[in-house]
Amino acid sequence: MIEILPFRLPLATEYRWAKGVQTERRGLLVRIEAWGAEGFGECAPPIHLETDPQALAAEARALVVGLPVAGDSFLARLDARRPDPRLRCGIAAAWLSARAAASGLSLAAFLAGRPVPARVPVNGLVTEASPEAAAARAAALVAEGFRTIKVKCSEDRAADLSRVAAIRAAAPSAALRLDANEAWQPGWALEHVRALSRFGLDYVEQPLPAACGIAALAAFRRASPVRIALDESATDPESLEAILAAGAADVIILKTQRAGGPDRAAAMIRRAAAAGVQVTVTVSLESAIGTAVALHVAALLPEPLPDCGLAMGRFLAEDLGPMPAIGAAAMALPAGAGLGLSPFPGVLSRLRAG
Repeated sequence: MIEILPFRLPLATEYRWAKGVQTERRGLLVRIEAWGAEGFGECAPPIHLETDPQALAAEARALVVGLPVAGDSFLARLDARRPDPRLRCGIAAAWLSARAAASGLSLAAFLAGRPVPARVPVNGLVTEASPEAAAARAAALVAEGFRTIKVKCSEDRAADLSRVAAIRAAAPSAALRLDANEAWQPGWALEHVRALSRFGLDYVEQPLPAACGIAALAAFRRASPVRIALDESATDPESLEAILAAGAADVIILKTQRAGGPDRAAAMIRRAAAAGVQVTVTVSLESAIGTAVALHVAALLPEPLPDCGLAMGRFLAEDLGPMPAIGAAAMALPAGAGLGLSPFPGVLSRLRAG
């Protein structure tokens, strides 16, 4: 049985980044029951797009009509219908977590075929607009034990410089990662990275728009004094191959949603590892369900695991289930087989009721 349920979750605080300000998370919860077990997945469209969850649910339901839920060919037959990667992610995660649960294994162990770490180190996130608020958030994160802080940047160069300076002063020993989210212009991005490099950066994510092309990104990396991570450019196995061939990135930012599911994300991790390129797994404001899927994927990374971008639960005023626990700047894989967690009691009934 497959259930596809649209949801809207209000945010507890505004989510500010280069592509706008969000106050709500929209998506789909996917539940699959097979082999005497159940699994869950989430489809999380890009947060800045005006997604209609009901229309998205109708599209997802049409994709799975007639598919053999308990058959080995399920994913191959789903892929033959060429689903959008994020729809595939929700469906594939639910199917794979159900299959893992039926096997008595966690999703991560099922995908890896070996024991996996019980905890994944995570970074803190600063999105606050003013230097004072950004510094206060950074100081609070350090007090909570976070060793790495990721900073959302903007197209405003002066604002970036003042915010990063304030954050560095408030968190002198933390590793800092900057995320431009394609907001920096090619004409000044390299100069901007050079100016920011004095604050001691771990890496900078997507300093140029993906539309600039891999050759331009590779040239930028060669000239940059700071390691370069690619996010929006690393969408699937084909784009990853192009990045690796061009030597365009020191780090790949991997989102399970964008990759098309945990199985495809696992394949991208293996390929990057073979090329000696670091992978950091992150989420895009997913619920507890989507975060748990990404957490299982992050547990597949080569050890020592990098600090991953999974700790975003504070932005949600409501959630679909219990967010995986964080302590000492690490997120614990939920105990148990499959995904290891289920929606809160009553959530399924509420979503079914519309």
